[in-house]
Amino acid sequence: MRTAQRNISASVITALIGIVAVLIATPMIIDHVGKAAYGVWTISMAIVIYIGIVEAGMAPAVQRYIAVARGADDHAGAARVFWSTLAFYLSIGLVAALIIELLAPQIAALFDFPLELERQATELLRIVGLAVPLGLAMAALANLLQGQGRFSSIAVTAALGSVGYLAAVVLLIGSGATLAQLGWAVIAQQLVLLLSRALLAAGSLRQRPGFVTGEDAVAIAGLSARLQLSVASLIINGQSDRVVAGLVARPAVVGEVGIASQLAESGRLVAAAPLVPIFNRFASLQGAADEAALLRVFAKVDRLWITAAIGATLIGVAAAPSLISGWLGSGFALAGAFAAMLIAAYGSNLLFGVRISYLRASGSASLEARIAALLIGLNLAFTVPLAIAFGATGVVAGTLIAYLVAGLWFASRFRRYVPEAARVPGAALAASVLWGIAFALIGGLLAALAASAIPPGWALLPIGFVGVATWAGYLACTLRIRPTPSGLRHWREDFEAQLALSAERTTQSP
Repeated sequence: MRTAQRNISASVITALIGIVAVLIATPMIIDHVGKAAYGVWTISMAIVIYIGIVEAGMAPAVQRYIAVARGADDHAGAARVFWSTLAFYLSIGLVAALIIELLAPQIAALFDFPLELERQATELLRIVGLAVPLGLAMAALANLLQGQGRFSSIAVTAALGSVGYLAAVVLLIGSGATLAQLGWAVIAQQLVLLLSRALLAAGSLRQRPGFVTGEDAVAIAGLSARLQLSVASLIINGQSDRVVAGLVARPAVVGEVGIASQLAESGRLVAAAPLVPIFNRFASLQGAADEAALLRVFAKVDRLWITAAIGATLIGVAAAPSLISGWLGSGFALAGAFAAMLIAAYGSNLLFGVRISYLRASGSASLEARIAALLIGLNLAFTVPLAIAFGATGVVAGTLIAYLVAGLWFASRFRRYVPEAARVPGAALAASVLWGIAFALIGGLLAALAASAIPPGWALLPIGFVGVATWAGYLACTLRIRPTPSGLRHWREDFEAQLALSAERTTQSP
């Protein structure tokens, strides 16, 4: 359990480091270039991030095979997986960078930018396009470190990369850099990440370079293909809002969509951090072939997860407008409304995180792939017509509707796929929603007061405290935990003991 806790902590810290960098850099960039130019920045980043889809499904597959080789003390085998991945990533990255370089003017012309911003967008795309091969090479090193279980190393390098990015932003703004020239801050971040992770992985890199066999390549590609659609859907749906909004709205409004997306995606990243160790726990129980123990643990964790996610989502929705104003000041009301809708959308998806982990551990990826495909289709089906009718507001509203519909579909299908799994009682769900609404109203009111009374930037600290405090109060009421340090500690120890006992019984079962 301690290893799982360390991995959860390191994953959460890594996510928080990225959030802090965004919180600091975004207002500096907006103050320097303005909301309209920041909209151009948002779209340019989204286009480059799309290329990361090639790595989305392959990353967990590569990490899995490196971990297997490491467990078998086959360091040469782990090195072959890494070098094969690096070669594939670099080939894709170099081709993508060349395409962006050649087509940057045509890509920028797709959007309704003023002439000067269109020129800046072209230059910015060409600069950040160079980050694609760097980023993919860095991702290959990250896969190696994660496959070795070195999550703390990932957190350290993430901190170094964020420092490099912020330092570059400050230096560039201080020198009067244009919007396009700010793209060099992204290059600086990728270089710091690449070099620091290469240094930490130096021992593995000293292994003789080699490539996996054709059979192993097919196996890795097969696992990657099964995961690709599910993982890629998060990137596609997350970035499509910015791109579609860029086609129907002014750059300044697109900037507000980008601000809202950053806030909502940051929250989703932090909230999803515990799912990896939960999946590992399910997988170990599945491997022991004790279905009864797996179902017992699943029932407890699923109910706890859904309860916690309902409260966090409702409180996040209520606090979103205050978070935006407490972060950037007045003049971003649209971003606050967009953030509330996106948090509701992503939160409805996170409700089923434990169930997806259960399906993966059970070796059933078909339902996950189907909901990913459905979510992509629904997002486009709702977003495009609503965007035409209502502009950027329709884009975000379409995303919310798509996530809600897909969530209802998944909930109904999960019962058919896993009829033996315990259901969360309807009365418990209703109580969680009612408590969540009550604490969301309290938290939203206190957050609004803090945002109005404290200068932007500094207001984030009390607003964050309000969010955590109201969520803790919500959990105390829904789970009947005493809201004291000792009460929380006893509840956590009891929960961990039950999981450990389940695992012990599983290993002793015939």
